[in-house]
Amino acid sequence: MAARLTDVLLFVTDLERVAAFYAGALGFVREASADAGFVTMRSDGGAALALHQVPAEVAAEIDLQAPARWREDTACKLCFAVGDLAAAREAVLAAGGQARAPWSWAGADYCDCADIEGNPIQLVVRPA
Repeated sequence: MAARLTDVLLFVTDLERVAAFYAGALGFVREASADAGFVTMRSDGGAALALHQVPAEVAAEIDLQAPARWREDTACKLCFAVGDLAAAREAVLAAGGQARAPWSWAGADYCDCADIEGNPIQLVVRPA
């Protein structure tokens, strides 16, 4: 049997702000957690985004700017299928994220964005 991806874990410096971003920008719902440094956010499509607070000494070493430095040196980008690219882009901006100009490729429309800590995310509308 092939493995099935269940969660994506994202290490963050400010758990509450990042959780609020993914709730506001992409409609993820926070699930209850007994661990104050960990939270799972779930989309209505079932995907889970686990957020884990890095220790304070690690967070102190991370230079978060305002707006956050776009972290293009990472090996991971979270991609989200959306129904309305323009509305999703505006929601990312309204929640404090960043967004570049939309673009198209192979019949799909994309928008590269960053969350409030500069983690790269991508919005995509694929043809039906």
